[in-house]
Amino acid sequence: MKYQKAVLVIAVMCGAVFVGCEQQPIQPTVDTSEVNRKVVDTYSDLAIQNAIIAQHTVYPYHFVANSPQLNDLGLRDLGVLIQHYTDSPGIINVQQGSADSALYQQRTQMVYEKLLQGGLTEDKIQIASGMPGGEGMASNTVIEILEKEKTTQGAQGLDMDVAF
Repeated sequence: MKYQKAVLVIAVMCGAVFVGCEQQPIQPTVDTSEVNRKVVDTYSDLAIQNAIIAQHTVYPYHFVANSPQLNDLGLRDLGVLIQHYTDSPGIINVQQGSADSALYQQRTQMVYEKLLQGGLTEDKIQIASGMPGGEGMASNTVIEILEKEKTTQGAQGLDMDVAF
């Protein structure tokens, strides 16, 4: 009987020890879904900023309709360009679109003033009406590609008219 009591006492003590050692699951202190969302937003923001810098162009849709005032999108995109051109000066294109000469001049002046307000010095500001996205492809290269494509497809029995 003494032996059974000793075994029972040991069993109860071991049970108490094992229950006491049970570790409660630790709840995360950070919402991982929120962290994941922020990471995706950061990558997205960087991609958008890189696209804005690559195009380096203010389009007619960046302005309030029939006005020289920049809309919220125009202010955001111009802010990205100002930040970039602070360290790496370059050309900013302002597209005329369907704006008449007077409105286009006002818009160009507005962009110039915003660049100055953003802290760029006059030596870092170059405004042009060029094409977005860099140098592009030379027109004679495009013509050669189209002619080659026409010849290749013409040989296959397809009729392609390309006007130059």
